[in-house]
Amino acid sequence: MAAKFLTGDKELDRRLMLVGGKIADKAVTSGIRAGLGEIRRAIRAQVPNPSAKKTIASRFKRKRKLGLTVAKVGAGVGPRKQQNAGGSRGSRGGVGISKNNAHWYFLGTSQRTTTNGANRGSMPANNAVALGYARSSSAAMSKVKNKILAVLEREVAKLK
Repeated sequence: MAAKFLTGDKELDRRLMLVGGKIADKAVTSGIRAGLGEIRRAIRAQVPNPSAKKTIASRFKRKRKLGLTVAKVGAGVGPRKQQNAGGSRGSRGGVGISKNNAHWYFLGTSQRTTTNGANRGSMPANNAVALGYARSSSAAMSKVKNKILAVLEREVAKLK
């Protein structure tokens, strides 16, 4: 079932179908994680802001009952962290760009004002996610294929 997701490489598809089951799922999972890492590194390389760079992460989650696997990479998609509790806002200071407001940095904002009319300015969009993905997508796919083949070879060697 997992092999249906990866199509296009006939040799890889054939090997996954031959092995099947848990071994194929393990190989595909490992390959997808390797591809996510490649894309994540490329996106981080495109982000000049250090606090915005920390928001670039990946998420890999399986919903076994539904038979779904969700893989995401980008700004603010990683695991959530507990926020500081206690203290006034003045004593904590700001966080810069965090996972909660990364969309401001990457998508930009329009001209903003407070309810009293004070100007808060606008923020231009930064297309680092799109650039990083575009530059790394072919390398990520080759990394996925190579990792799947390596895991399959390792698992077959264990069976012998």
